[in-house]
Amino acid sequence: MYDFAVAGLGAIGSATAAELVRRGHSVVGFDRYHPPHTMGSAHSDTRMIREAWYHGSPYVPLIRDAHTRWKRLERSSGRTLLRTAGALMMGPEDGRVLAGHPLASVTRGGTDCVSLSVQEVAERFPWLRPDPGTISIYEPGAAVLSLEACLEATLEAASAADLRFDEPVVEWSASASGVRIGTERAEYRARRLAIAAGAWTSRLVPELGLPLEVERTVQYWFEPAGAHAPALADGPAWVWELDREGTWYGFPPTARGLKAGMHFQAGRGTEVDRVDREVGDSETEALRRLFARYAPGAAGPLVHASVCLYTNTPDENFILDRHPEHAGVVIFAGGSGHAFKFAPILGALMADLLTDVPPRHELSPFSAARFRSARPRTPPGRR
Repeated sequence: MYDFAVAGLGAIGSATAAELVRRGHSVVGFDRYHPPHTMGSAHSDTRMIREAWYHGSPYVPLIRDAHTRWKRLERSSGRTLLRTAGALMMGPEDGRVLAGHPLASVTRGGTDCVSLSVQEVAERFPWLRPDPGTISIYEPGAAVLSLEACLEATLEAASAADLRFDEPVVEWSASASGVRIGTERAEYRARRLAIAAGAWTSRLVPELGLPLEVERTVQYWFEPAGAHAPALADGPAWVWELDREGTWYGFPPTARGLKAGMHFQAGRGTEVDRVDREVGDSETEALRRLFARYAPGAAGPLVHASVCLYTNTPDENFILDRHPEHAGVVIFAGGSGHAFKFAPILGALMADLLTDVPPRHELSPFSAARFRSARPRTPPGRR
């Protein structure tokens, strides 16, 4: 009988296991692969961590806490996990990225952000060519996380747990005496259970009918090119909403190359077991056209492309909540392409709920109840 079990050892599950271990509990964790792996969402080199966050105020305290925890993990692990590179948020004033023009709200919260004109963007970052009328907010203190190194460091912090890789959870049931977890190999028991299974979450809690959509998205790495190639390495990263094409993002080059891709595009929904993991030439050419228009000459030959899975909620906010029928089961789902940066604090919040500690941040925006119009029937085996 373990104190806690964790289903899924990606970014949030591994952070939950690490936090529970830090608090002195016995933990068993499961993953269907061996993280870091390329089958889910916690991979592909880099992620952005920034405070000028367009989803609203609940994220500002979370990101500050997460940033502090990443730095703490960097010190304790001896690894290089993040570096300051700055970030540009760009787009129309009434678009998704800059909805409500967040500069006023983030500066009130203490974030060091500045608004840049189109001319100022071109002067500071001459490889970028924004259209007239583009609104740009620059956050110089934003950083880039080294994703695989972060996940490896988190798993090391959880190494006192019984971590069972290549062993997916296939079923579970809860009772007054605890939780029974069935995998493809064996059966385990724990007092309580954390579910952070990413794109596989709906299989573990089908009775909740959570509106989770799995989205296939592709990241690309190009060889940096052009006269400004040396300067690209200094940053910034960017999130750039375009009128027709969608939201384009890019990162300063790493040893793997200049990473770029599209954030949220219609028609990319998929089923987790039927994901097309081949990247077609037409997909790559579509991204090259964006570089040709908005960052001419910056992207050289394609080095690598990788398929990643988003698990999206309708409002793009996470689900972090107790199971409505089982208080000892806590669920994280719907990272919606932006959860990784928050992983250390999300793991701590999962641990708070599992151990009945009052959560250190407000969790009502992440309640699963916001998606339930009627209480679902509990299927057999979950009572």
